Order: sequence, then C-alpha cells, then structure tokens
Amino acid sequence: MRNPCDDAEDEDFGEISNRIDRMNDTATDRVVVLGVGNELLKDDGIGVHVARELSKRTFAFPVEIIEAGTVPDCWQGYEPISKLVVIDAVHGGCEPGAIYKFSPEDVEFETSLNTSIHQISLVDSLKLSKIEGCSPENVVLIGVEPKEIAWGTELSEELRGRIADVVDIIMREITPDQETG
Repeated sequence: MRNPCDDAEDEDFGEISNRIDRMNDTATDRVVVLGVGNELLKDDGIGVHVARELSKRTFAFPVEIIEAGTVPDCWQGYEPISKLVVIDAVHGGCEPGAIYKFSPEDVEFETSLNTSIHQISLVDSLKLSKIEGCSPENVVLIGVEPKEIAWGTELSEELRGRIADVVDIIMREITPDQETG
C-alpha cells in the first residue's frame, strides 16, 4: 500500500516556497464581502439581502460576494484575503435600521458552547484563520440594527429602506484607493 506522505519526499521545497510567496503577493488583491444571517428570521437575514443586492453591481476590480447565510466560515480557504467585509444584523441599542461599522478588535464577543462542529461562529472562524496563518489583513464588520427577529422571510420596512445605504458604505470600503474611516 502506498503511503501518501511519501510524496513529500519528492517535493521541491524551493518550488513550494515560491508558490507560497506568489500566494502572499496576491493577498492584496483578494476582497471578500460576506453576507451573514438567517433569511428565515426576518431582519436577521439583512446580510444576505445586502450581499444579493451588491452582487447585481458590476465591479472594475476583483471582489467575491458570498451569501453566507448561517455559515459564516465559508470565506475561509487557502488564498490570502486582503479585506473581509462582513454584513450582519447587530443589536447595538439604537433605532432599527441604524448602521454600525467596526472591527473585531472594537468588540468583546461572547463565547458560546458549540455542541457540533457545524456551529462555528464568525468569531471562531476569525480565530481559526489566525491560528492557521491565513487571517484576512483587514476585517470590517458592518451591522444593521434589526427591528424584528422572528419567523418570516421579509425584512422590516426600516431595514429594506437601508439596503442601498449599506451597499454604498460597502462600495466605499472595498473600492481601491478609497479612504475609509
């Protein structure tokens, strides 16, 4: 029986190093926008609705738009990411439709007990990427204050009315050579 680990003996480690260097060189080119939330819980699905709206646009630069839904770790992979923008419903205490912009360092996230490996949170996903050495260079979280988190697939009027504003914020955030603050 062949041992797949024996293949490593035949690898040219100089070539592996060159591939890693090329991967790192392209890191500044990969931008990912991640729409997070559960579309079955009304306003909780705002991130997916925004991602869907954003995907209707034409871009003059490379960007990946992912409707992540309830799978916030689906952005991970082997290619480095220069910027990860995440859109989700956020309870910040303001009026429904309020838009928040922050980084993971700005917030102290609660740790929860997962009963399955399929329950990974965005925070856990970011921590894992750091451990694996493939964390995004820059992470921006854009939250929208929900009005109602209950069964249903329609966004509240307040959040429907803010989709264009959130898309504009994201466009300013991901467009090359834009100053953000």
